[in-house]
Amino acid sequence: MNNIKELLPDIEILENEPMSRHTTFKVGGPAEYFCEVNNKADLHKVLSAAKKAHLPFFIFGGGSNLLVSDSGIKGLVIKMTEGDIEIFENQVRVFAGNNLRAMIGQAISSGLAGLEFAANIPGTVGGAIRGNAGAYGQGAGDFVYQVEALNVDGAEVSLELLSKGDCEFSYRDSVFKKRPELIIAEGVFKLLSSRGDIKERQEAVKKELADRLAKQPYECPSAGCTFKNAIFDDKFEELKAWEVHGKLPAARLIQEAGLMGSSIGGAKVSEKHANFIYNSQDATARDIMELMEMVKKEVKEKFGVELEEEVQKVGEFMDHVSRNT
Repeated sequence: MNNIKELLPDIEILENEPMSRHTTFKVGGPAEYFCEVNNKADLHKVLSAAKKAHLPFFIFGGGSNLLVSDSGIKGLVIKMTEGDIEIFENQVRVFAGNNLRAMIGQAISSGLAGLEFAANIPGTVGGAIRGNAGAYGQGAGDFVYQVEALNVDGAEVSLELLSKGDCEFSYRDSVFKKRPELIIAEGVFKLLSSRGDIKERQEAVKKELADRLAKQPYECPSAGCTFKNAIFDDKFEELKAWEVHGKLPAARLIQEAGLMGSSIGGAKVSEKHANFIYNSQDATARDIMELMEMVKKEVKEKFGVELEEEVQKVGEFMDHVSRNT
């Protein structure tokens, strides 16, 4: 195996970097090797070096939707950080590591509209595209025009351009979850020219954030909403009164199952918002995972609904694959 540090002399490579420093859960064991990239050229360089070194790699962004096992991650962990952003006419071209909130804020300041519903969702642009992050019945994919991805499946890392249709967006899903060989490098969003007052829209975003903070425990280390809302269909007819935008809210199911305040070790189900599991005090990744499994089991037994996690588990929980988060 080639030495990754020798292959990347101009990139800082850390060894045994605690992932608890890089996830919003504040848990996670060490990354065997760790580096940060903030542009497409360095991303290509690092991916190519990892392939040459026959080193497994894992890619993430803000760490806001990630549960890393206590044993950590083998291979090279690549963190995507803030990079270039370009706004031209009604389009925004942005590096995948850029903060989603900041990107939307810049778009609003430039007189562009459409993504305000996502303006207070934590995470990076790459993570938002990969998971089609959204709220209020809308998703980031609704405004994606094109995605530039790096394909690591061949002998060499190659470029692949995907249109909105190619991305196969659906509820909290995209082609990038089905094809882990595609690493999101850059996204282009096609937005609307705003006819409203910029300050009014900025104030609306601030108000939505205040409403979120009042209802959700963002003061605690968590990954945001733990579970996806369940798709409503006829077999859940007795739960029809709970339906919102064609979904059964996971928070309502968890609350009605009497699970608010439940805990395992240092992990706890929030008493402020039932769909938040958080690190209440020195939780381990194992505590959090076991509490998620317990919640899923109880909701399934009481309502026949199988909750699916929004949180991505990495390490001993699953095979090492490349992802954007």
